[in-house]
Amino acid sequence: MEPQDIIWRILRHLADYQSILEESLAELHPKKHADLISSIHECEQLTRTQVNIINRTAKRY
Repeated sequence: MEPQDIIWRILRHLADYQSILEESLAELHPKKHADLISSIHECEQLTRTQVNIINRTAKRY
């Protein structure tokens, strides 16, 4: 497997994970699930960071 293939797979999985997070937020009540919503926002931020790291790496390959 080539580095580009690995990068593509990781980005695809991160995009899927990002979609799951966004869909989950839509189903939660803002006041009842405030702690969970906050945690999901943190996970989204971490996912965006991971995507940025992989995109920077992809420029080398």
